[in-house]
Amino acid sequence: MSRDTESGHAESDHTAAAVDRHVPLLELLEIRPSHVDAGKAVFEMTVDERHLRTLGILHGGVAATLLDTCMGFAAVTVAPENHHVVTVQLNVNFIRPAWENERLKATGEVRHSGRMTAVTAGEIHSAEGTLIASATATFMFLPKPPPGENIARQPD
Repeated sequence: MSRDTESGHAESDHTAAAVDRHVPLLELLEIRPSHVDAGKAVFEMTVDERHLRTLGILHGGVAATLLDTCMGFAAVTVAPENHHVVTVQLNVNFIRPAWENERLKATGEVRHSGRMTAVTAGEIHSAEGTLIASATATFMFLPKPPPGENIARQPD
């Protein structure tokens, strides 16, 4: 099932769910989903002044967040029902800097999905197709707690 976006393209149910999801950090950084489908997610952003470190280049933490986000959303699409998805490992390789006003597209794909984890790979490219960064990550599927319980407050 799909719905049409403002651009007239059909949007998958996974994309619609990602667009409708409230994630304050992504709103702050203006990281937006452009496509989410089974085992794959694409997010985009435009680098602006708030994303920069010294030297006028994209802060590595922002690039890592963009990659973690697209790979995490890809993992969500294969997670068992009623499970949260949390990052347990993230490895980022920075290939070349990104500068202010560059439009970036990050793609994440599930490489393996098991009963408790998903292994993913992702890349960030410039609008011209230049590789900015690549990453791998492992995500764990955690059962959602009963209503009223906070998953972060559970004992080790």
